[in-house]
Amino acid sequence: MLRLFCLFAVVTLPVAAQPTVARPPVIDMHVHSTNTTPREQAERMKALNIRFIFLASLAADLPEWAASFAADGYWPSLTLPCPGGKALFIDRRCWDGASDYPDIAWIRAEVQAGRLKALGEAVPQYAGDSPSGARLEPYWQLAEELDLPVALHMGPGPPFAAYEESPLPFTFPEFRMAANDPLLLEEVLLKHKKLRVLVMHAGWPFLDSMLALLYAHPNVYVDVGALQAQFMVPRASYYAHLRSLVEAGFGKRIVFGSDFPPQVAAGIDAIVAADFLSAEQKADLLCDNAARFLRLDAQICAP
Repeated sequence: MLRLFCLFAVVTLPVAAQPTVARPPVIDMHVHSTNTTPREQAERMKALNIRFIFLASLAADLPEWAASFAADGYWPSLTLPCPGGKALFIDRRCWDGASDYPDIAWIRAEVQAGRLKALGEAVPQYAGDSPSGARLEPYWQLAEELDLPVALHMGPGPPFAAYEESPLPFTFPEFRMAANDPLLLEEVLLKHKKLRVLVMHAGWPFLDSMLALLYAHPNVYVDVGALQAQFMVPRASYYAHLRSLVEAGFGKRIVFGSDFPPQVAAGIDAIVAADFLSAEQKADLLCDNAARFLRLDAQICAP
């Protein structure tokens, strides 16, 4: 990224003359255990007034977070599936064994022990699966039974993900963009009407399908995830997608998610700077909606 450095004289104002703008309360619904540490995350939360996070984790990372991170500051969740039992972008195991999907009985035991409180980020399209496919159905059943929120990737992945010519150092031959269409969730939601589902990345670029799903199914929320990272989605396209969701009447069901640690501050600031959002809508997106989705005490978002 190009940085411009001013070579002219800089006038420094006295400290008392520099106004301090309080950062708004934030709940970050898209944090990964694989690209940050508990200490880094705690420092980030303190600096940016982040009150709570939804942590998409590998099984091996759960004990470290439980031991070193405030229990009232996060919900641990499990990333799935993992082709061959390995995480998508790093050479690490998602759980014991080489199965694409985790053992249902193990998940149940982890939930009952309080070590898991949600499922996701679910990424079936990387394994060539549809969210309505047979392999994911047992997890929808379990989530409904145990009242676990499920966070589901539906949106952009790495560019040219299935091609050997991808500019990134990894490819996913089974990846299918068509499996990101939000309307593929409809039969799942009609079969499991008590499910709480967070569509990560707000279904971009499938705007019409995302609007239709939100219109028809009240338990669906979306996060802005990778949309707020400009190396993934240009700011104008992100704003257009977000504005359409809000203008269609779904401003109470959109939550903030960062996905990439270096993008957290810029992502928060992008919502604060959005001139098409009212002050109430900004507060909803940054904190209040996520508190309602997770059924947290509303005071967590108090200024």
